[in-house]
Amino acid sequence: MTWNYRVMVKDGELAIYEVFYRADGSVEGWTENPVFPRASTLKELQLELQRYAEALNKEVLPHARPAP
Repeated sequence: MTWNYRVMVKDGELAIYEVFYRADGSVEGWTENPVFPRASTLKELQLELQRYAEALNKEVLPHARPAP
């Protein structure tokens, strides 16, 4: 399973979430709550913020389960 950060819209508000993918690239799931940047060092925090910035260049996803 792979993951990345994605912008999602929930209740009309945009935020960044961790999104998890199946081997075929389809979305498997995501975190219930938005995530925030955190790290042990400034260098790690810089890399984390770069990953957040990459999320801004991807399609915004809805934070809702599809109907069965």
